[in-house]
Amino acid sequence: MRVKRYALVAALGVLLLALGLAPLLPALPRWPWALALGLLGLLLLVGGIRAMNRSLLSALTEPEEVPERVYVRRRLERGPKVVAFGGGTGLSRMLRGLKEHTANTTAIVAVTDDGGSTGRLRLTFGLPAVGDLVDCLAALSDHPALAQLLAHRFDRGEMQGHTFGNLFLVTLCQEAGDFAEAILEANAILNLRGQVLPATPEAVRLKARFQDGEEVEGEVAIRKRGGRIREVFLVPEPKEVMPEALEAIRKADLLVLGPGSLYTSVIPSFLPGPLKEALGKAKAPLVYVVNLMTEPGETDGYTAYDHYKAVAQHLGRRPQVVLVHTAPIPEEVLARYRAEGRFPVAYDPRPFAVDGVRVVEGDFREEGPLAQHDPRKVAEALLSLV
Repeated sequence: MRVKRYALVAALGVLLLALGLAPLLPALPRWPWALALGLLGLLLLVGGIRAMNRSLLSALTEPEEVPERVYVRRRLERGPKVVAFGGGTGLSRMLRGLKEHTANTTAIVAVTDDGGSTGRLRLTFGLPAVGDLVDCLAALSDHPALAQLLAHRFDRGEMQGHTFGNLFLVTLCQEAGDFAEAILEANAILNLRGQVLPATPEAVRLKARFQDGEEVEGEVAIRKRGGRIREVFLVPEPKEVMPEALEAIRKADLLVLGPGSLYTSVIPSFLPGPLKEALGKAKAPLVYVVNLMTEPGETDGYTAYDHYKAVAQHLGRRPQVVLVHTAPIPEEVLARYRAEGRFPVAYDPRPFAVDGVRVVEGDFREEGPLAQHDPRKVAEALLSLV
């Protein structure tokens, strides 16, 4: 907090003042009194500053916690600049790991979800999807209780099925009159270690063209239809992205895609034209984090290389690095997912070697009953690349 150095300077001033006044007391020995005055001034100064600081800081937090909080914040502010693209559970979990190492993370989130509470609010207010944005805001917040508060889901009345976080963002938008401005206000209010931005502040929908030529609009409908997807795109084509997103990409030390649903979270997060153009020009290394499991109706039978090819095809740029989980997954976990039609993403290093892509292999799964990425393991692996 830089208090001690200023106190030392002020104390030196008190000492010099005392020495300067000493000659005005000719009846007394000069140096002892000068030294006594200086020490007295120093004690009064330090004691006064300490009491003043405690008095001021007690209105904000426990004074004993301040040095640690300032230290953590200063250390994180020196962390690398990371821009992460995606949506859903995968991105928010990764953000929880990144925020322990840096306060310079920017999450650029897909806003095409049209199911559940988010879908109902889209229809009512004509807004982009807010659900994944809320999850990422909670993940980057500095307040430990905020995630539970924002995730609270009402179970009765007209608000049944809605989460507090979704309603919070919609309320901000109603007050601000502009979705982009509402997101910036949310970032400021929630005291984030970084920032969360939508891929576009426009209310766009996701459309998929399947291998048989059929086109389906809407995330829920795309998942329900199933089959091999040829490409996805946004309708209408967004014309606007937030300048803060473009600035973050330009200054990034590391660009990360995923983890998350390939066609309904990761790819939609970078589909707006200005974002794709910025990513194409960015000098920072681009990393793609492959999912642990396939998703029914979206990536059935996909290998890690299939995931990577789909990303490169839609982005127009190959990721230089691909992060792949290669450790065994317990049989009891596999059985649970097998019943849902989900299987481990198969990995073969040979096609990546042919493309000249670096693959980071390892155990990135979180211990427990689920097959999901461990925020700490993923964050450490990613930041080791910077």
